[in-house]
Amino acid sequence: GNPVSLAAASATLDRLLNGLMDNAAKMGSYLIDRLNELKDKYDIIGDVRGKGLMIGVELVKDRDSKEPAKEELGKILEYSFKHGLLVIGAGISTVRFSPPLNITMEVIDEALDIFEDALKNISEE
Repeated sequence: GNPVSLAAASATLDRLLNGLMDNAAKMGSYLIDRLNELKDKYDIIGDVRGKGLMIGVELVKDRDSKEPAKEELGKILEYSFKHGLLVIGAGISTVRFSPPLNITMEVIDEALDIFEDALKNISEE
């Protein structure tokens, strides 16, 4: 290949990947902090865990027994999807967040507004 083109492509990838990895670390911390705030408000959240932007929110019927909230998981996933938030289930009672590496705080806040509405909807049933 052309050495100049290769150098340009390499520099572009370095710049792109370094920016994305930094953003993933910062936004992942922000997302975990915000989810932990929701954990303080909603007893159905038993645990928040993850690294970078791959984050799981474990749903429980009771925090002491840690009984999985299987039915509630499906309802939260469905509500979220219908309102524009794409999250997936992991295991039997965990909501998995895995947003794009270039996500912003504003988009995280918008996503968590939908997620909190889903939590409220479940608690009202």
